[in-house]
Amino acid sequence: MNLQENIRRILKEVRVPRSERVELYRDNNIIVVVPLTHRALKKYSHECKWCINSDLDEWEDYHKGKHAVIIQRNQKKPKIGIKYPIHSEIFTIEHYTDIDSIYNILGYRFSSNEERDDYMDEVTSNINNFATNIVYYSPSGLLYDQEDNYLPSYGYNISDIPNVTPEVIKIMDDYLQENEEMSLQESIKRILREELLNERLAEVDHDVKL
Repeated sequence: MNLQENIRRILKEVRVPRSERVELYRDNNIIVVVPLTHRALKKYSHECKWCINSDLDEWEDYHKGKHAVIIQRNQKKPKIGIKYPIHSEIFTIEHYTDIDSIYNILGYRFSSNEERDDYMDEVTSNINNFATNIVYYSPSGLLYDQEDNYLPSYGYNISDIPNVTPEVIKIMDDYLQENEEMSLQESIKRILREELLNERLAEVDHDVKL
């Protein structure tokens, strides 16, 4: 635990060079950044359980520069549920629905499936029970809290995140959609260049054989 705390402290103190991130918005409540490198992503999401934190290939292929990280400047302590922070319990119960499996992880046994479902209905009906101090967002529909809970599956969208105004949403969407279009255009150009090169190589090979 001491080692983990030291790592978190170091990550908090390290500044991300401007060349590795784009700051889209900042006010007294939130900061919105687009990480451009995996190092920048890990800096902003070191308290999150997103799979891309440890999967460089996934980040490079599908996420780099295409998503925003929304950070609450006045972060709230997580609410405690049965035994643990509620957002952790939500993730556990959602992914390990069997009562025995939930007991093995949380140390609490629901008396029935109905009690489990009632508990989930109760805690997921309030956005404040999720870990929204740091949120991962894309206009394509991605919206994850720190625990990696997919918020749209519980009926929440970007406008439900605290301190995220229509102005902020427009700033994020305009930048990310434009960046996505540019990335698509670059991909198309790269594919065309590769096809042209392959055609020329085939022609050269054909000429050599003749």
